[in-house]
Amino acid sequence: MTHDLVLKNGLIVTPSGPVNGALAIVGERIVAVGADETIGAARREIDLRGKIVLPGLFDPHVHFGISDTFGDDAMATDFQYDTRDCLIGGVTTIATTTLIGREPLPELFSRAIKCGEARSWCDFKVTCVVNTLDQVRQIPAVARQGGVSYKFFTGYAGEQAEAFGMSRDGISPGFFYEACRAISASGRPVFPMIHAEDPYVRGILIDELRRSGRRDYLTAWAETSPEWAESVQIYTYGAIANQLGCPLYPVHISAAQSVETIAALKAQGFPIVGETIAYFLSTTAPEMDANGAGAKGKIQPPIRFEKDRERLWRGIKEGTLSVVGTDSLTYSARFKESGDFWDCRVGVNMQVADTLALLFDEAINRRGVDLVTLARVLSENAARMYGIFPRKGAIAVGSDADLVVVDQEKDMTLGRQRYRGRADYSLWQGRSVKGVPVMTFLRGQQVMENGEILGDQGFGRPVEQTMKPRGA
Repeated sequence: MTHDLVLKNGLIVTPSGPVNGALAIVGERIVAVGADETIGAARREIDLRGKIVLPGLFDPHVHFGISDTFGDDAMATDFQYDTRDCLIGGVTTIATTTLIGREPLPELFSRAIKCGEARSWCDFKVTCVVNTLDQVRQIPAVARQGGVSYKFFTGYAGEQAEAFGMSRDGISPGFFYEACRAISASGRPVFPMIHAEDPYVRGILIDELRRSGRRDYLTAWAETSPEWAESVQIYTYGAIANQLGCPLYPVHISAAQSVETIAALKAQGFPIVGETIAYFLSTTAPEMDANGAGAKGKIQPPIRFEKDRERLWRGIKEGTLSVVGTDSLTYSARFKESGDFWDCRVGVNMQVADTLALLFDEAINRRGVDLVTLARVLSENAARMYGIFPRKGAIAVGSDADLVVVDQEKDMTLGRQRYRGRADYSLWQGRSVKGVPVMTFLRGQQVMENGEILGDQGFGRPVEQTMKPRGA
């Protein structure tokens, strides 16, 4: 048999361990993995010269449609332009939230898919943001359409909740209980995600720290969200989800205490999957202040402190935290650069081009994390949770040929100059890393080489669920 493409002489990171050798592709799928001499001939061969091949990354935490403007047109434009940076960083699949509002959930779900079709440069899933009890009752209908994940902004109350289309009470435990009942009643393997962060004490501390006149803005911002702010909601909402048989997915874990809480719940048998994001693993609030990041580093929950970063990395190594995303938005720097720090929008724009380079350097070069663990937290575990493993998230026979080739010896300076989407600033401008994504393949087609896009707009498509999601 003659293959379409063979990548040979590489270090192939499979779920069971690295393999020195090659992999073969026919059409969109991987058909063989093994020693070079066992793979056979191909119409095209690429000699990797010892470079590392990882499964294409899956970023499960992206917010399209929240741009300089809001709505379907904004979301469609985000897919059209900002998914380019996914390919630059080796990200072949994302999950974006629906638009945030009070419209019927099936409509929001369908509209998000329509925005991505024929525009996205990478494959994608859609997470439904649930704001009202009417939308809660519509969860089973969306599940029948293939909706797997449901996002609840439990950390918002008052004016912030109302701005998102919720009541001033936000997502109360009673609201979440009803949502978990609807998820369980759907009869399908779907799951809730929560933004865990107490909104009440945070409001008091924001007012106090704003009046203090401090200029170490990001350190002060970190102090507005106490160590326990995530943990109280992770425990409360985790207990509700556990009672009703729902696997809970708390997103963007930032605090050391939260990792301990998740570990304790896991020890009790709770089905809980902890996600953190690349920023929390790569920097601290004092470091960002020292670098002059200012409002560009203002996210919610905040970038925290060295002890938090260290505990997050231990959580990755021990498996307490099993997924890494970015929590990316798409609005421009003008929402960060004008006005008072305390009034500017929270969130960071598309930094997905840097996730792999940052974390390869941190994890492999500095912290002794093994390649299989890196592949799991950046791809496999999210694919399992979303029910699309092993089609996505693995280098295995029968899997989609979604791949990223890393030159582990190459040095690179990160920054805006690498981006091919619309993001107009980088949190990592001037930062040096070693270990660079140099080729990306999406379903067997090479879509990036040495930082330049090779693929076709619209080649990305929505990914259908292939198997039951399970805790990663």
